[in-house]
Amino acid sequence: MRATIVFVMFMLVCAAGCGRSPGGAPKRQLVIFCGSSMIEPMNEISRTFAEERRVNVTTDTGGSETLLPRVLAGAAADVFVCHDPFEQKVREAGRWAGSATVATMRPVILVKPGNPHNITKVEDLAREGLKIGIGNPEYSTAGRMFVEMLQRRGLYEQVMKQVVLQARTHQEIANGLIVGPLDVAVVWNFISVLYKDKVQVVHTDDRYDDVRVTVVGLTNSPNPQMRDLFLEECRTQRVRDVFARHGYSPVSP
Repeated sequence: MRATIVFVMFMLVCAAGCGRSPGGAPKRQLVIFCGSSMIEPMNEISRTFAEERRVNVTTDTGGSETLLPRVLAGAAADVFVCHDPFEQKVREAGRWAGSATVATMRPVILVKPGNPHNITKVEDLAREGLKIGIGNPEYSTAGRMFVEMLQRRGLYEQVMKQVVLQARTHQEIANGLIVGPLDVAVVWNFISVLYKDKVQVVHTDDRYDDVRVTVVGLTNSPNPQMRDLFLEECRTQRVRDVFARHGYSPVSP
């Protein structure tokens, strides 16, 4: 009987301490929702943060547009790494608890090394016979920006006839250029660094507004102290340098 009582008391103590570290403090952990376009630099940043702060970092990756509904529904995450316009949507929903702008992005035109089709300007994309890949404008901010640029310049009908791939991820579009049938890919600029030996950037006169990359603190954070420490780290030049090294554009002054 006594052994049974001791066992029950032991189980109750274990249950009471579940999810807590010695001394009753919450476990040192950080949960990151990270848009897939930012995963490479964020993996590096989170590893460094985990080592220096002795914290367990868990990253949940997906398209920013697919992670947003979970954020707005109050999922148990500490920060949301996204690009415009998703931070504003978090603010409007009352889920915003601070943020850090770490980089900017813009769409670029990529071709195979040597530029075999001699693409030099946006108008060249209307050339018959080209196979073009872009982000699906319904899901991709870069794809939507490219389509809107074509509409402004009166090139929509001519160029969109050549689009044979509208993908959800930029890696899929890049692979279509590198190992697939594509002649041209329109993707975020960091892709040109990620695949720097396999693609070539075409510098044209197309212009886009900067798209900010932000690390957004969430009000539903299970670990607000760790959330704020991570936001503080993301406001440093060290983090911006990581993004720049991965091919993202610097933050405008």
